[in-house]
Amino acid sequence: MNDRPKSLHEIAIRAEDLKHFGWEFTDWLHTVRALRSRPALVQTIAAEPPLLAARFPEGNVADAWLAAYAEYLAQLAGIAVPAWAHSPGRIARAPWFSTDRPLSRALAMRDSPPAFKNRNLFTPRVDLPLRLRAGRPPKTAEEKRRTNAERQRRFRSRRAVEWELHRYASAVFAGEK
Repeated sequence: MNDRPKSLHEIAIRAEDLKHFGWEFTDWLHTVRALRSRPALVQTIAAEPPLLAARFPEGNVADAWLAAYAEYLAQLAGIAVPAWAHSPGRIARAPWFSTDRPLSRALAMRDSPPAFKNRNLFTPRVDLPLRLRAGRPPKTAEEKRRTNAERQRRFRSRRAVEWELHRYASAVFAGEK
């Protein structure tokens, strides 16, 4: 059974501390990796996650992290950024770095996407395994069966007309009509 969180909202509901938040967030990234359509992405970021600042000491950073990822994902996919992501409560109170090394911190300040910088979050690399497929959304097996049956009906109808025309032409050339 796949019990991974399907949305940022679920991550926040499940998170008990920063470590648990990290596990849930990583599981959510696996969920995002499997998504292939924009409507599915909208569902994963649409619902506002409850604020975590009161739940554990680093909750304010987790709140900012969720908003930053929602905005970053929306921008990459070309969908609307959810309104909750712009809330002032979703900005880290102090600058937060994903690394302690001075050179890496400098790179993080330079390379962090604006969605993260605007929330006082600095990371040299953002892991977002987004792979949208171009084209039509997937169809169910029943939809495919109906479409194929209709295609076969149209084909047989055209073939019947062609066959009737062929028989008529043969009769005309044979002098029967």
